[in-house]
Amino acid sequence: MTRPIRVVVVDDSALMRRFITDMLQRDPSIQVVGVASNGREAIEVVQRLRPDVVTMDVRMPVMDGLATTEHLMAYCPTPILVLTASLASYEVDITFKMLGAGALEVIEKPRGDNAQTIEHAARDLVRRVKILSRVKVVTHLRGRRRASSNDSALQPAFPAHQAPAPNTQADSSIGTPIVSPISSAPADLLSPIVVIGASTGGPRVIRQIIAGLPRTFPAAVLVVQHIAEGFSEGMAEWLAGIGTLPVHLAHEGSPIRAGEVLIAPDQRSLLVTRHGTIHLSDAPLLIQRPSIDITMQAVADVYGSRAVGVLLTGMGRDGAYGMRALYRRQAYTIAQDEASCAIFGMPRAAIQLGVVREVLPPEAIAPRLVEVVAGLVAG
Repeated sequence: MTRPIRVVVVDDSALMRRFITDMLQRDPSIQVVGVASNGREAIEVVQRLRPDVVTMDVRMPVMDGLATTEHLMAYCPTPILVLTASLASYEVDITFKMLGAGALEVIEKPRGDNAQTIEHAARDLVRRVKILSRVKVVTHLRGRRRASSNDSALQPAFPAHQAPAPNTQADSSIGTPIVSPISSAPADLLSPIVVIGASTGGPRVIRQIIAGLPRTFPAAVLVVQHIAEGFSEGMAEWLAGIGTLPVHLAHEGSPIRAGEVLIAPDQRSLLVTRHGTIHLSDAPLLIQRPSIDITMQAVADVYGSRAVGVLLTGMGRDGAYGMRALYRRQAYTIAQDEASCAIFGMPRAAIQLGVVREVLPPEAIAPRLVEVVAGLVAG
């Protein structure tokens, strides 16, 4: 018999601790083994019980969610799901700093408005805890370094390696590519473009990549991150704080400019037009919106070989067919390596299709993008 998923719930409200515990334990495969009312208690409980997942409040007395996340990821690495009570800019900013410190996902705290809302929140919470329980997190040394200095986090280094050679036979026999609503011949006059897709564990890697791009980067950057509703604008603001490239939340008709980053908004798929602008679609999808596949397909149709696709950590297959569309148009495609992924599902799916030209760790992606885009500009 499979043992239950062991969870520690951290929140300064006794009522919320009970509410979250009850929601989780509706599922027989989840067991709440401990609770804590502040960060200091959380550290003691997590070190003693070694749970599979921690749900972490943001604002707490004694020790807040950010300091607690930094400490746990440095000394007792555990998958952390951030639960925030507010989408106010201050709290969202701390939330994304927690993701940068090693937390994996964020959702708004469940609310007890009505039975239907509670049931939906409970299903979502249980689903996310189950996903995170399978993640093998790594140590983040920032918490240890912060104890002695104000230096930034130390990133693990992994050797880059080439992806397996494309398997044309396998590529032609797997699935049907998603068809983009917008199609045109490649637009040679448009600047090069980079499209980045990510899911669980993605915000931290995306931030690392964008921080590594120079202010003079001669390509536009589109980011499609699977994230809970209400958090895409906060992610754009968090990334804008890096101070390298301008970062904006994409809107209908937003111009696509070299040296700027556009983030896909909540519940809308991000498309591109041959006029170099954004089109947002709210067409219903069976799996995911925003869809990495849809965006990459549209970029492939419009930009062709002047595009670069990057597929990062995440569960499932979203982005694999998009990478195939890019590859078929002679675009350059990069996948994050398995060793650094929180979940290797999406990169693995693209690699198995034989449409990834290079597999790299996060710290090698930005320098490679600079090289590839320089070649596109020169060519």
